[in-house]
Amino acid sequence: MKRFLCLMLALITLAGCTPVEMEEESKKPVESKTESIIPEESSAEESKAPVESSVTEESSAPAGGYERPEVLDKSYEERAAYFGEYWNVEYDLNDTFFKNSVFVGNSIMLHFSKYTERKRAADKSFLGNAQFFAAASFSYYNNAHQTPDSKDCALPSFRGQPMNITDAVGEMNIGTVYLSLMALNDIAIYKDGMTGILETFDLFTKLIEELKTEYPAVKVVVLSNTYLHSTSDNAAHKLNNGSISDLNIRVLDYCNLNGIDFIDIASVLLDDSDCLGTEFCSDVGSPTAACHLTDYAYNAWTFILRDYAANKLAGTWENPKSMKGIISK
Repeated sequence: MKRFLCLMLALITLAGCTPVEMEEESKKPVESKTESIIPEESSAEESKAPVESSVTEESSAPAGGYERPEVLDKSYEERAAYFGEYWNVEYDLNDTFFKNSVFVGNSIMLHFSKYTERKRAADKSFLGNAQFFAAASFSYYNNAHQTPDSKDCALPSFRGQPMNITDAVGEMNIGTVYLSLMALNDIAIYKDGMTGILETFDLFTKLIEELKTEYPAVKVVVLSNTYLHSTSDNAAHKLNNGSISDLNIRVLDYCNLNGIDFIDIASVLLDDSDCLGTEFCSDVGSPTAACHLTDYAYNAWTFILRDYAANKLAGTWENPKSMKGIISK
């Protein structure tokens, strides 16, 4: 009997221990999971991240806000080397985002359209079916004051007919218009640099409001103005990198206040002296203004546009909060 009682007592003791051991084991995966959520030692900058970012880390959303590509913050030499190799003529998933859109601008944009044509010769899907409405010497002053009958008309043409931007958007079956700033042909035509900045800003923002009123279903996106090479950047001139920078910043602030997407396609091309880098400039030493772009620069544009598309599709795009202010030499 004693043996029987001892045996029963041993079995009860073992049964009582088993749950405790299992509970201890069950804690291990939880501890491991918790460790995987906690990042490695956070940097000082990460600790200053806005509350938005930390909230997103806890959610299951695909991303917690716009993540700026690392290459954009590398040294000038690294950026130039990277975009010298970024010659991807193959279809990119995000290129479909640009279907039913038009890019508007001056000769800088006109050359981008030719770059796109060359890309589409190898891959017709490059940047979707985006159209271009651009011409040499085009400006927002011309857009507001010229007609097809004007002497030396600089208006771009659509289907063989010169027209201003508002009329062209009305003729096109598009959902998005990408407006590039055209300070290169605008600022210098006024009596002084500051007048040029303010007048161009006024013409540009009035155009945006006009497009929003006339075509409320069409989305407007703004592209920053690119800069001058150091050989053309002169503080004594009305058009210089300082005046271009001033206009860029004013328009960025306007876009941020009015919920308009603003894509910075200019800063990535700056060298260490805050001028358009030699590898990105196609007319270094120009007697007028060294400002036109090489394929390296348009490779960078393509990269940035695809980054914009990816973040818009993921719902994570954020405008730059600010742009670097440049003082001309």
